[in-house]
Amino acid sequence: MSTRPNSTSAIVVGAGVGGLTAAAALRPAGADVTLCERAPQLRAAGFGLAVQSNAMLALRTLDLGIEENLLRIGGRVSTFSFRDTSGRILRSVDVTPLDSALGAPSVVLARKDLHDVLLTAAGDGLRVETGAAAERFDDTGTGVALHLSDGRRLEADVLVGADGINSTIRAQLHGAQRPRPGGFVCWLALAPFYPSWLREGESVHYWGRGRRFGLHDCGQGTIYWWATESVDPELAANWPHGKDDLLQRFSGWTPQITDIISATTESDIITVPALDRPPLTSWGNGPVTLLGDAAHPMLPSLGQGANSAIEDAIVLAHALSVTGDPRASLRAYERRRLPRTTELVTGSQSLGRIEQSSSPAVVAARAQFIRRAGNQRVLDMISKPMTWPGFGDLGAAAALPRRLSTLERWHWTADRISPLHICARVRLDGPVDTAALRLALDAVAQRHPLIQTTVRAARSGPSFVPAPRRPIPLRLADTASWVTEMDRELAEPFDDAGPLLRATLVTVEPGVSDLILTSTYTVCDGITITELCRQVLDSAGETADHRADWHPEIPAPPGPEELMPNGFRGIRGKLRTLGRLVADGIPERGAPALKRLPAQRQVPAAARRTRFAHRVITGAAAQDLLAACREHGVSPQSAVAAALATAASIETGGAPARFAVSVSVPFREHLTVRPDAYATGSYQAMVAAPVDCVPGRSLWQAATDFDVRMRTAVDNRHHLANLGSLGAMSAGAARFADRLAAVLDERGPGNLCVSLIDTADFPEHLGNWSVSGIQVVSGMSISGYLMLYVTVGRDELALNLGHVDGIVSPDRAESLLENTAAALRGAVTGSEPRSATPPDARRPSADRPPWCSP
Repeated sequence: MSTRPNSTSAIVVGAGVGGLTAAAALRPAGADVTLCERAPQLRAAGFGLAVQSNAMLALRTLDLGIEENLLRIGGRVSTFSFRDTSGRILRSVDVTPLDSALGAPSVVLARKDLHDVLLTAAGDGLRVETGAAAERFDDTGTGVALHLSDGRRLEADVLVGADGINSTIRAQLHGAQRPRPGGFVCWLALAPFYPSWLREGESVHYWGRGRRFGLHDCGQGTIYWWATESVDPELAANWPHGKDDLLQRFSGWTPQITDIISATTESDIITVPALDRPPLTSWGNGPVTLLGDAAHPMLPSLGQGANSAIEDAIVLAHALSVTGDPRASLRAYERRRLPRTTELVTGSQSLGRIEQSSSPAVVAARAQFIRRAGNQRVLDMISKPMTWPGFGDLGAAAALPRRLSTLERWHWTADRISPLHICARVRLDGPVDTAALRLALDAVAQRHPLIQTTVRAARSGPSFVPAPRRPIPLRLADTASWVTEMDRELAEPFDDAGPLLRATLVTVEPGVSDLILTSTYTVCDGITITELCRQVLDSAGETADHRADWHPEIPAPPGPEELMPNGFRGIRGKLRTLGRLVADGIPERGAPALKRLPAQRQVPAAARRTRFAHRVITGAAAQDLLAACREHGVSPQSAVAAALATAASIETGGAPARFAVSVSVPFREHLTVRPDAYATGSYQAMVAAPVDCVPGRSLWQAATDFDVRMRTAVDNRHHLANLGSLGAMSAGAARFADRLAAVLDERGPGNLCVSLIDTADFPEHLGNWSVSGIQVVSGMSISGYLMLYVTVGRDELALNLGHVDGIVSPDRAESLLENTAAALRGAVTGSEPRSATPPDARRPSADRPPWCSP
């Protein structure tokens, strides 16, 4: 039973690959694990296996160095060679592109070596009970009791049956049943030699009629080989023959095979029947569940038996770590794993029929396919079962790799041309332990799969691909201001190899620092980057206090469009989107033409860099402004939009004028499945509406009209409809960047942009720090001219203007901010904003009002 708060105790029955992985995964999550093995000692069968990309990615989530150890010990798979019985090559497939496409390699090694690595990863404190044959279990109401055949009784919160195809735990749950014969026998062996003709990293498959042979480079001068033959199930289950019989069966094949069999010691050759079981519709009950072959034994055709057991163990540990109810956690684990494992069981059975067929027609068609199928089709078939499905429930999370959505693709495309970043800054009063901060950054990145991805281009479109874990860069700036450092963060591209997050720590004075987090809009918006700030500071506080807790991974979210309401998906949705875009583009009858803020000079797309200007409205003035917004029934965002349009009218010669102002609309709550509040992802879309700047008309009148238009557009989901245009813009954007930028400059929605985030509930204290001044700043790339990001805090309102340098000069940006602030001040005090002044005379005021400070 649990002996400490927030911990779970678990008995894992079976010390095979699945059971050892479960122990290694559960212990970092704080679980008390007892591993029971019926044998008198922990041991592994003397043959090999392939740990494929999906299992490698699952193991990577533990951050225990398992992947590196397996690659050091085993042989990395680089080539699949398909041959006929004479040894003639039918096809050789370079599978190294899969390493890049899936995010991790596959490795072949001895099963014993895998066991040793997993046991080491489980840690020295693991409780292991050998000679512990499970007999039965009892649900005690508060947990489970396991009875062993020698009379011992063990108790825990949960029981995991990882005891293989003839599982005692499964038999009690579902009744004793014989496994289903696969119709063939298997020979398995490790051989301590290396054929001279075998290339490093090569896997070779020889296919005949009802019979196959394969071998793999295991590294360190060792090979793993196997053979199969279709035979009567009873004969397969009770194989009476030895090595001489096996040599005779393959005597008519290439001497490459008989040489390998001859050189293998007979006692090292293991003979087993091919068996599986029909998929279950449920695995466990109450505090008991199953894992690996106990839950879903499968034929060896897809090579996913051990790999799916590893996946099971990692998902089980994750499920138990994210809820306080162990029984509910087990059902969540089963719900996530049943579809995946059922597909693998049925897929292995279907492929096994083709592989083991004796039909001349099937054998001929099989050989024809191997020789003639397109390379990408073959790679797709190989890669499908090797894709790590991740932790989330269907619809709420996505397997990686996954293709970028339309919105993500646009952000990524723009960012490749010119940086499109999102940044957050927070002030910390109190000493900062940089070592603890580095650990916190890495811990947070480990929780978020998208941060640890790289984006890879392909003919089918760019995809998020898991990348080997790299530390989150932390730059220390001891002599600069955060404003200066923000300019640098907005302009510096990310490394293509990832990660997609970095940090800068600015020392303001002894005991006072500014932390800046920077990411790309491809994976973060303003809400996300602010949440990441909180998570980093939370974790850094824990680490500094020497009580760092293990945090489970937050599943990677699907692309935003995957969660759209049905009206915006499919052919009908696209037609509806087109209709809305046309409707949005029809000007109001009799309305004046829209003005645009002109560029001060033309800047090539690839040379565009965002710079930053800053004001903060503080104290009573901020409260008065927010109170006035409530009194007039308009959002602060609409008030700022009207003020920015007023500033633009001053810049362009004064009123009357009508400007379109685009607003970023967060749309998490508009999706069919709302993304996890703590997850990464960018969920903002732009909607534009006009602001009429007319002499004698108050800012509140302009803001009210704008607010009504914006609310109507949002209610009609125009922001979701507008996403459809991004796909067309993304296509070919890199090749025609300057042409696209010119079109966006002339007609795009990014001429005047406003976004707002409310951070009033951001914690005032985290760890040993007093926290203040959380602010968000946005880059622009080729999307437009400027973005005024408004951050509403408890007692301040920050105006952060990201602008494309050259198109909008620093002086002009300062002037726009001054006049925006003046318009807001005038709206609160009842005074009129300043009239226009010549551009060359505009300088930032050295005598700003106390409520508008840099």
